[in-house]
Amino acid sequence: MKNKFKFGSVSIYSMIASIIILIFFNAVFYSKMPAELPIHWNFNNEVDAYGSKFKAMIGVPFILVAMNIFLCFMLDNDPKNRMQNNLLMTITKISLPIMMIVIYVITILYGLGREVNTGVIISLLIGVLFIVIGNYMPKVKRNYTMGIKLPWTLNSDENWRRTHRIGGISFIIIGLTFFAYPFVKSEVLIFGVVIFAIAIPTIYSFYLYTRGI
Repeated sequence: MKNKFKFGSVSIYSMIASIIILIFFNAVFYSKMPAELPIHWNFNNEVDAYGSKFKAMIGVPFILVAMNIFLCFMLDNDPKNRMQNNLLMTITKISLPIMMIVIYVITILYGLGREVNTGVIISLLIGVLFIVIGNYMPKVKRNYTMGIKLPWTLNSDENWRRTHRIGGISFIIIGLTFFAYPFVKSEVLIFGVVIFAIAIPTIYSFYLYTRGI
Protein backbone atom coordinates (compact mmCIF):
# COMPACT_ATOMS: atom_id res chain seq x y z
CA MET A 1 0.00 0.00 0.00
CA LYS A 2 1.38 3.39 -1.03
CA ASN A 3 1.77 6.12 1.58
CA LYS A 4 0.11 9.37 0.53
CA PHE A 5 1.42 12.90 1.01
CA LYS A 6 -0.92 14.79 3.33
CA PHE A 7 -1.52 17.88 5.45
CA GLY A 8 -4.05 17.87 8.31
CA SER A 9 -6.59 20.65 8.79
CA VAL A 10 -4.68 22.22 11.71
CA SER A 11 -1.51 22.27 9.60
CA ILE A 12 -3.34 24.02 6.77
CA TYR A 13 -4.74 26.63 9.17
CA SER A 14 -1.29 27.11 10.73
CA MET A 15 0.42 27.57 7.36
CA ILE A 16 -2.24 30.00 6.13
CA ALA A 17 -2.03 31.92 9.43
CA SER A 18 1.75 32.30 9.14
CA ILE A 19 1.44 33.63 5.59
CA ILE A 20 -1.34 36.05 6.62
CA ILE A 21 0.77 37.30 9.55
CA LEU A 22 3.67 37.96 7.15
CA ILE A 23 1.46 39.87 4.70
CA PHE A 24 -0.54 41.79 7.34
CA PHE A 25 2.35 43.20 9.35
CA ASN A 26 4.20 44.26 6.21
CA ALA A 27 1.13 45.81 4.60
CA VAL A 28 0.39 47.87 7.71
CA PHE A 29 3.84 48.70 9.13
CA TYR A 30 6.58 48.19 6.51
CA SER A 31 6.50 51.76 5.18
CA LYS A 32 6.61 53.15 8.74
CA MET A 33 9.79 51.34 9.73
CA PRO A 34 13.30 52.87 9.66
CA ALA A 35 15.98 51.58 7.28
CA GLU A 36 17.54 49.39 9.99
CA LEU A 37 15.83 47.34 12.67
CA PRO A 38 17.10 45.14 15.52
CA ILE A 39 17.19 41.43 14.73
CA HIS A 40 18.87 40.05 17.84
CA TRP A 41 19.04 40.89 21.54
CA ASN A 42 21.41 39.58 24.21
CA PHE A 43 20.48 38.39 27.69
CA ASN A 44 20.81 41.94 29.04
CA ASN A 45 18.03 43.26 26.79
CA GLU A 46 20.60 45.00 24.58
CA VAL A 47 20.39 44.97 20.79
CA ASP A 48 23.55 43.28 19.52
CA ALA A 49 22.66 42.93 15.84
CA TYR A 50 20.81 45.09 13.33
CA GLY A 51 19.54 44.23 9.88
CA SER A 52 17.88 45.97 6.97
CA LYS A 53 14.17 46.66 7.10
CA PHE A 54 13.68 44.02 4.42
CA LYS A 55 15.57 41.39 6.41
CA ALA A 56 13.76 42.13 9.68
CA MET A 57 10.25 42.48 8.26
CA ILE A 58 10.32 40.00 5.36
CA GLY A 59 13.50 37.89 5.32
CA VAL A 60 13.48 36.42 8.83
CA PRO A 61 9.67 35.96 8.97
CA PHE A 62 9.76 34.28 5.55
CA ILE A 63 12.24 31.74 6.94
CA LEU A 64 9.85 31.12 9.84
CA VAL A 65 6.98 30.56 7.37
CA ALA A 66 9.13 28.02 5.50
CA MET A 67 10.07 26.35 8.79
CA ASN A 68 6.40 26.17 9.76
CA ILE A 69 5.46 24.49 6.48
CA PHE A 70 8.32 22.00 6.88
CA LEU A 71 7.36 21.28 10.51
CA CYS A 72 3.73 20.65 9.62
CA PHE A 73 4.80 18.41 6.74
CA MET A 74 7.07 16.34 8.99
CA LEU A 75 4.45 15.98 11.72
CA ASP A 76 1.64 14.98 9.37
CA ASN A 77 3.74 12.53 7.37
CA ASP A 78 5.51 10.81 10.25
CA PRO A 79 4.06 7.25 10.13
CA LYS A 80 4.32 6.97 13.91
CA ASN A 81 2.24 10.11 14.55
CA ARG A 82 -1.05 8.58 13.42
CA MET A 83 -2.03 7.79 17.01
CA GLN A 84 -0.35 10.84 18.54
CA ASN A 85 -2.05 13.14 21.07
CA ASN A 86 -4.05 15.66 19.01
CA LEU A 87 -3.67 18.52 21.51
CA LEU A 88 0.10 18.11 21.55
CA MET A 89 0.21 18.11 17.76
CA THR A 90 -1.91 21.28 17.68
CA ILE A 91 0.30 23.08 20.19
CA THR A 92 3.39 22.21 18.15
CA LYS A 93 1.82 23.36 14.88
CA ILE A 94 0.69 26.76 16.20
CA SER A 95 3.96 27.54 18.02
CA LEU A 96 5.70 29.17 15.04
CA PRO A 97 2.80 31.49 14.05
CA ILE A 98 2.62 32.66 17.69
CA MET A 99 6.38 33.23 17.67
CA MET A 100 6.04 35.26 14.47
CA ILE A 101 3.47 37.56 16.08
CA VAL A 102 5.67 38.13 19.14
CA ILE A 103 8.74 38.87 17.00
CA TYR A 104 6.80 41.26 14.77
CA VAL A 105 5.32 43.15 17.73
CA ILE A 106 8.73 43.58 19.38
CA THR A 107 10.39 44.63 16.10
CA ILE A 108 7.66 47.13 15.21
CA LEU A 109 7.63 48.69 18.68
CA TYR A 110 11.38 49.25 18.42
CA GLY A 111 10.92 50.65 14.93
CA LEU A 112 8.35 53.12 16.26
CA GLY A 113 10.74 54.23 18.99
CA ARG A 114 8.99 52.52 21.89
CA GLU A 115 10.87 51.05 24.84
CA VAL A 116 10.45 47.28 24.99
CA ASN A 117 11.80 44.95 27.67
CA THR A 118 12.61 42.20 25.23
CA GLY A 119 14.43 40.14 27.85
CA VAL A 120 11.33 39.75 30.00
CA ILE A 121 9.02 39.03 27.05
CA ILE A 122 11.32 36.43 25.50
CA SER A 123 12.12 34.81 28.86
CA LEU A 124 8.43 34.47 29.72
CA LEU A 125 7.60 33.15 26.25
CA ILE A 126 10.37 30.54 26.36
CA GLY A 127 9.41 29.63 29.92
CA VAL A 128 5.78 29.03 28.97
CA LEU A 129 6.86 27.01 25.93
CA PHE A 130 9.11 24.71 27.99
CA ILE A 131 6.49 24.23 30.70
CA VAL A 132 3.78 23.37 28.16
CA ILE A 133 6.12 20.96 26.36
CA GLY A 134 7.21 19.45 29.66
CA ASN A 135 3.62 18.94 30.75
CA TYR A 136 2.71 17.05 27.58
CA MET A 137 6.03 15.30 26.98
CA PRO A 138 5.05 12.15 28.95
CA LYS A 139 2.04 11.81 26.62
CA VAL A 140 4.16 11.74 23.45
CA LYS A 141 4.19 8.35 21.78
CA ARG A 142 7.34 7.08 20.08
CA ASN A 143 7.85 8.88 16.76
CA TYR A 144 10.53 10.37 14.51
CA THR A 145 9.74 14.10 14.77
CA MET A 146 8.78 15.05 18.35
CA GLY A 147 10.35 14.32 21.70
CA ILE A 148 13.72 13.08 22.95
CA LYS A 149 14.91 11.16 19.91
CA LEU A 150 17.89 9.13 21.10
CA PRO A 151 19.04 5.75 19.76
CA TRP A 152 17.80 4.11 22.97
CA THR A 153 14.40 5.83 23.14
CA LEU A 154 13.71 5.08 19.47
CA ASN A 155 14.62 1.45 20.10
CA SER A 156 12.12 0.78 22.88
CA ASP A 157 8.62 1.97 23.77
CA GLU A 158 9.32 1.49 27.48
CA ASN A 159 12.61 3.39 27.30
CA TRP A 160 10.79 6.17 25.41
CA ARG A 161 8.01 6.31 28.02
CA ARG A 162 10.28 6.42 31.07
CA THR A 163 12.74 8.87 29.52
CA HIS A 164 9.96 11.27 28.54
CA ARG A 165 8.50 11.14 32.02
CA ILE A 166 11.87 12.35 33.38
CA GLY A 167 12.30 14.68 30.40
CA GLY A 168 8.95 16.34 31.13
CA ILE A 169 10.12 17.24 34.63
CA SER A 170 13.42 18.53 33.22
CA PHE A 171 11.64 20.77 30.72
CA ILE A 172 9.38 22.21 33.41
CA ILE A 173 12.47 23.04 35.47
CA ILE A 174 13.98 24.80 32.44
CA GLY A 175 10.74 26.77 31.99
CA LEU A 176 10.71 27.89 35.63
CA THR A 177 14.36 28.92 35.30
CA PHE A 178 13.49 31.20 32.38
CA PHE A 179 10.69 32.68 34.49
CA ALA A 180 13.29 33.50 37.14
CA TYR A 181 15.84 34.95 34.71
CA PRO A 182 14.49 38.56 34.62
CA PHE A 183 15.04 38.69 38.38
CA VAL A 184 18.40 36.90 38.74
CA LYS A 185 19.85 37.84 35.30
CA SER A 186 22.47 35.12 35.33
CA GLU A 187 23.41 33.58 32.00
CA VAL A 188 25.47 30.97 33.83
CA LEU A 189 22.35 29.87 35.71
CA ILE A 190 20.30 29.57 32.53
CA PHE A 191 22.91 27.60 30.58
CA GLY A 192 23.79 25.48 33.60
CA VAL A 193 20.19 24.44 34.23
CA VAL A 194 19.52 23.83 30.52
CA ILE A 195 22.61 21.61 30.13
CA PHE A 196 21.78 19.74 33.34
CA ALA A 197 18.13 19.25 32.35
CA ILE A 198 19.14 17.91 28.92
CA ALA A 199 21.85 15.65 30.31
CA ILE A 200 19.61 13.94 32.90
CA PRO A 201 17.11 12.29 30.49
CA THR A 202 19.95 11.43 28.08
CA ILE A 203 21.97 9.65 30.77
CA TYR A 204 18.82 8.04 32.19
CA SER A 205 17.84 6.71 28.77
CA PHE A 206 21.24 5.10 28.27
CA TYR A 207 21.08 3.66 31.79
CA LEU A 208 17.74 2.03 30.95
CA TYR A 209 19.28 0.66 27.75
CA THR A 210 22.10 -0.96 29.74
CA ARG A 211 19.42 -2.62 31.88
CA GLY A 212 17.80 -4.10 28.79
CA ILE A 213 14.92 -1.62 28.63
